[in-house]
Amino acid sequence: MPKRIQSSGRNIVLSVRDFCEREKDNNAPLIQFSNVRQRVAAMTGISEKTVSTITKEGESTSQKITTPRKKRMQEKKIILDDFDLCAVRNKIHEMYTIRKEVPTLGKLLAELKIDINFRGGRTTLWKIIRQIGFRFKKCGSKRKLLMERPDIVAWRYRYLTILKQNRDEGRPVVFLDETYIHASYTVNKCWQIENEGVLKHDSAGARWIIVHAGGEMGFIPNALLIFKSQSKSCDYHDDMNKTNFMK
Repeated sequence: MPKRIQSSGRNIVLSVRDFCEREKDNNAPLIQFSNVRQRVAAMTGISEKTVSTITKEGESTSQKITTPRKKRMQEKKIILDDFDLCAVRNKIHEMYTIRKEVPTLGKLLAELKIDINFRGGRTTLWKIIRQIGFRFKKCGSKRKLLMERPDIVAWRYRYLTILKQNRDEGRPVVFLDETYIHASYTVNKCWQIENEGVLKHDSAGARWIIVHAGGEMGFIPNALLIFKSQSKSCDYHDDMNKTNFMK
């Protein structure tokens, strides 16, 4: 496979080829062979000083010649202590809760320069904000807020009132619920390494519904109900009809 040559190397190849073509047309050397440095410079299109520098590098080391790297300005690292990090966090919370405005890098940078004498720039502030746990992502929807109908609130009030009255009178409080389990249940995920881990069954097997009741006195005797599900839906609540509940 041919070696890939960068654009600078390709330009040198073209310069050498052009020099050789001109010598061919001239039927004689354009530069005396005794002046090697000047001849190499004319062939490659680089200065004689650069030819001398590269020659010295090649004579002084047996290692591969590398391209000198440009000196890059090191970014000044800004380290904030716990007090200043807390001040940045409080400033963001203040904008949200008290001032009712959206915090931006520009606003925060301007105010933190005054409050804590912050000497970094926008990029440094962005890194610090991520460091204390904030992420710049899509805003949530107000539709996620829980909204309850007035009649539901009234039912809960009546339930809590009766529950308190029963407890004050010393009556036992019984709670009941239902759940289910598959006959061949295995976990979906586990910590694994090669040839070691849990293999998941192709079929979860039959689904069994479990119903029980109890309270501070423990489980109610003879209240346990276990039966095989006849429903094909993913929701086991379809099996809990009035007949099974009354059992």
